[in-house]
Amino acid sequence: MNSNDERGSFLPPEIQAEAGAGRPTAALVAEVAAGLSAAREAYLARLPVAEIVEILDRSVGLWLEAGSPWLDAACRRIGATTPYSEAMVRVGITRLLEGCRKDGLLTLLEAELGDPEVLDGFRPRPGARGSHRALGPALTTHIFSGNVPGLPAVSLVHGLLVKSANLGKPAADEPVFAALFARSIASVDSRLAAAVAILPWTGGDAAVEAAAFAVSEAVIAYGSDDSIESIRSRVPPGVRFVGHGHRLSLAVIGREAMDPGRVASLAERVAHDVSLFDQQGCVSPHVVYVERGGAIPPEAFAERLGEAMAVFERRMPRGRLTTEEGAAIRQARAEAEFSELRGDRDRLFASPAGTAWTVIYEVDPAFVSSCLNRVVRVKGLADLGDLPDLLRPVSRHLQTVGVALSPERRNRLADLLAPLGVCRVCPVGEMPHPPLHWHHDGGFSLLPLLKWTAIEE
Repeated sequence: MNSNDERGSFLPPEIQAEAGAGRPTAALVAEVAAGLSAAREAYLARLPVAEIVEILDRSVGLWLEAGSPWLDAACRRIGATTPYSEAMVRVGITRLLEGCRKDGLLTLLEAELGDPEVLDGFRPRPGARGSHRALGPALTTHIFSGNVPGLPAVSLVHGLLVKSANLGKPAADEPVFAALFARSIASVDSRLAAAVAILPWTGGDAAVEAAAFAVSEAVIAYGSDDSIESIRSRVPPGVRFVGHGHRLSLAVIGREAMDPGRVASLAERVAHDVSLFDQQGCVSPHVVYVERGGAIPPEAFAERLGEAMAVFERRMPRGRLTTEEGAAIRQARAEAEFSELRGDRDRLFASPAGTAWTVIYEVDPAFVSSCLNRVVRVKGLADLGDLPDLLRPVSRHLQTVGVALSPERRNRLADLLAPLGVCRVCPVGEMPHPPLHWHHDGGFSLLPLLKWTAIEE
């Protein structure tokens, strides 16, 4: 497949003109889906998973080599169509794709399947009698979101690893990356890329999405809770659905980490987690809890964090804001200033010119969602054991917790937070960069797409 459409299409040449003539139609979706299914049957379904891994590794390698034209094009185009700076796009895409190299792909396959060759044929499985084979969907439709550039690569990789044809809808506010990534695969193996199509359509177009879902065996969607529920309600019975909606993350710093000699480095790592992609990712912290009793009190750490966010801002400026986003930041600052004037011991640390970054120190330990765009609250915590009660009101949305704790205390905290739905505990500084094999929203990535057949002996 090829494409000459800069808006994000990646389609067979014979229907490019039809797609470019106007808004995609249900008939066009059916035509594209038929071509994808034929390409899958002719090649992808017969390809050993080890060869798929090699092709994907080579494709990703094109993005990571020095002076990569693929990465340069993505950074330039995404920087022009989204609020993000080119520098921030480059860091985010590079870190994401580094996790999609051969080692990461094999780790994912082995972590979820044990023996990846169950995707090629019947194989024995430890602890189970007989022989077993896993089959991926004939066609998977992906509904991408635009909050984190590069994320479509992960979803498409999941589909290709299980030998599924893939129809992707790019986000309206980030229509570039998915098509570029598909083109990079085509430059390595055009027959494999023939099982991938990126087709922009208006989100929520009932006729187009009904056509896509009707020919799919699986649907993967990213977006707000409302959009996920809307899509879920329209996916036909029997079609596997994987939805990733609204999530909240936070950081926890123990008193043992409040070492005066290391606090500057710690603040830099937290600033990275808060600032990258302007907190738009589900793994970005909204609140930083700092345990009391360390050499540096929580309010002093809040000031250090503000200094580190100022440095990050100079390297990677925050993206452009809408009028509503700017108003939300000014409202959060005004409320913090009022609390400080009222004598509540709350404090505001903020960029002196404009709304580039905001750190609010609050005595009240209750979890408060951020208005995003580099607005973070720092709260003191008397005891880590208090966290479950503080987080229970938002437990259905919890995802990642970044920590600066000793291994023993980290493990105890993970035991406390796992029942609340926290699916990932990682070091601060790594929150925006989950590994490919992580339990996204507490589940698996490949297993929900598979159907199994067993030969009983």
